[in-house]
This record gives sequence, C-alpha cells and structure tokens, in this order.
Amino acid sequence: MKQQQEMVAAFRARFGELCRMPEHRHMEPYTRPRRLAFADPEVATEHQVPGHLILALTSTYNLLADWYEYQNPELATLGSWQRYLALPKRTGSEKLMAEIFRTLRIVRLAAIQRNGRIEVKDNGLIRAFCEYNRCALSLLTTETGLELLVSSVVYYLDAQNQPHSEAYVELMLGQYFTDIVGEIRSFGDDDRVLFQFRQKCWFNRHQRFEVDNPRVQIEEDHYRIDMGRYGNNPARYPLDFYITLDDSLYIVPVEVLKDDGFISAKDFAQWKAHTRQGAALPDAFRLRFAHEKNIVGLPMT
Repeated sequence: MKQQQEMVAAFRARFGELCRMPEHRHMEPYTRPRRLAFADPEVATEHQVPGHLILALTSTYNLLADWYEYQNPELATLGSWQRYLALPKRTGSEKLMAEIFRTLRIVRLAAIQRNGRIEVKDNGLIRAFCEYNRCALSLLTTETGLELLVSSVVYYLDAQNQPHSEAYVELMLGQYFTDIVGEIRSFGDDDRVLFQFRQKCWFNRHQRFEVDNPRVQIEEDHYRIDMGRYGNNPARYPLDFYITLDDSLYIVPVEVLKDDGFISAKDFAQWKAHTRQGAALPDAFRLRFAHEKNIVGLPMT
C-alpha cells in the first residue's frame, strides 16, 4: 500500500495540472468543538525506492506494451508472459527489446500485485519480487539499472521516427542492454534466466559527434571514409558520419570502421538511412547541422 501511495504522489507531482481534485476546507460550527483523534505520524524505518522511479518504470512498460499492441492487436488478448513469447524477434533490435520488456514485466508486477514488493536492501541494491501465476519473479539490480531500462525503451520508441538504420539502432540498444545486464545481480522469472547476446562492438551511447559529408573514396569493393584527425580515437570522439552517396543518405558510426576509415561495400549498405525524400534529412535536423556560408573577401566581424 505504501508503494502505491508513493506512485500516486509522484503522479500528482508530475501531472498535477491535469488532476482536478476536490478541495477540503475545515468549518467550525461550535465555539467549543469536539476535537478528532489522529494517529501518530509514520516514521520511515527503511529506505524507500523513489515513487517517481516506480511510476516511470510501470509507465514505460505500459508504453512499450501499447506500442506492441498497436503493431499486433492480437497481443491484447494475451497475458504478460504469453505476450513476451509472442513478441516479434526477427531483427537484432527486436530480440533485445523483447528481453527489456521481459525485465520490465517483473518490476511492473512487483509494483501492482498485492504480494509484490520493491525494496532497497541494506547494500543499496533494489529488489523487485512477487509471486504471479504460481511463479516466483525476482529482480535484483541497481537504481542505475532501472533508469537504463526506462532510457532504452524511450530510445527505441523514438528511433521509429528517426533516420537511423536498423544496424545503428541495434548497436545502440546492444550497448544499453549490455549496461543493463551489468547492473543486474540476480534475475528470475518463468524462464529463469535472461537471454544473452554477443555484443557486436562497443558503442558509445552517451554522446555522438555528427560529421556531415566527409570525403569518401570508392576503391573496388570497399569505401574509404576520411575520418579526419578525430576518427582515430573513437572512445574519445564517437563520430557519426552522414554521407550522401547516389541520392541516398548513410549514417555510419566510427566504431564499425577499420583502420584508416575502410569499410566494405557490403557492410556500407546496411547503414542506409530511413528518409522520406531521398538523401534529405527531416527538417528537425537542420539546427544540428548549422553552417555559415563562406563568402570570399568578406571580413570577419
């Protein structure tokens, strides 16, 4: 009950302007009123998981579940575990998101089931557990791990409206999932263990530097991208190269390039961007690639 109260309080704090709650005001009809009795104030005896974090996790699960249901309305008739089993798992990103959905499922059930609980242990780890359909569900992780679960879903859903290719999204989600698993200390559900993936390469999910139209040389069956002076240090300078070629746009991360910027023509094709008008980026990207036109002879001010 305390956990649900925290969630409701967090909801009102975030969406208070949408909550038209009744107003309660005291009236005193007598000069000598008979006073009411009140319980002693509650004293917190243990650390509590922030209510806004639990609300964010349950909302994230619902948001992802609704998106899947939009793609396949038949999922609405299934329970949460059967829904996980029926999720699409054709591409790498779909497989990763299925496991993220599965992890969020434990947190959501622990938050809403009568026998569920989400608690902070003495060692600072967060444990979510409950019994559901005669199966013990448990997740022991860190606060960072829970925040990464929310972040990965937001990225995935936003990626549906971005120009990045499936290969790019898979690399980003792969790094999210690797970091999420790194925060998990124990996991248990209907299938006991999470599915493990072999990470294709390390990918900087924290920050990306975008380079528009670098020089590209076509040499037989491969391309050579001019990485400039920053491309040889991808850990410090995680570059994304936006390349216009043959009326198409390609977004190639520096992490997949070999020495001196080489990439095979076969591998290059998978980085083709999703655009509606050939090589044109969405208008929202205009501010991200601001350029001032250079005029010869015009003095700098």
